[in-house]
Amino acid sequence: MSDDWKIQRDRKACDRPGCPLPTSKSYFAVLQWPACVRRDFCDACFQDYERKCLPTEPPIFWRALRKITGSKEPVLDLNSLRALFDRLATVDDDRARALRYFCALLLIRKRVLRMVPPRTAEQERADLVVADPKFKELPPVVLFAPAIDIADLGGLKDELMAAISESPSSESPGSETPGGPTDGTD
Repeated sequence: MSDDWKIQRDRKACDRPGCPLPTSKSYFAVLQWPACVRRDFCDACFQDYERKCLPTEPPIFWRALRKITGSKEPVLDLNSLRALFDRLATVDDDRARALRYFCALLLIRKRVLRMVPPRTAEQERADLVVADPKFKELPPVVLFAPAIDIADLGGLKDELMAAISESPSSESPGSETPGGPTDGTD
């Protein structure tokens, strides 16, 4: 089961001469489907990549920011995480739906999304019904919890952090998560 959740990282360096990615403070992280591979791009390389994508299959990406040296907490840009949540809705894949569910949990915790009471039969069947309080006119989003083995929960957390982090969890702290500084609340 846990192999279904593995998010691979493309460790190849950019072949574009003078690519600033290794020293960029911010960059784009792209999650490629169906292989479930994360690739990092500088701004210029991302624009090239985005131009090559089909209009019907836009990239799933977020803006990432390298963590300040010495900081123990991941840097979490809530706007990028919210955008990732929306982009994952366009992918018809069980892993994408599961990642979207976990993104929703993070966004609820940070008060970007809020749980709302179910109002329809479909919402009654859902595990989670959320809405964005800033956009009251949008209908609530219905989410179903992924089927996971309780023994895999630790690995799933690591995989989610690997998807949105600068470095894998096995490396020393210094990873980031989508985009920028947090608001400091939990």
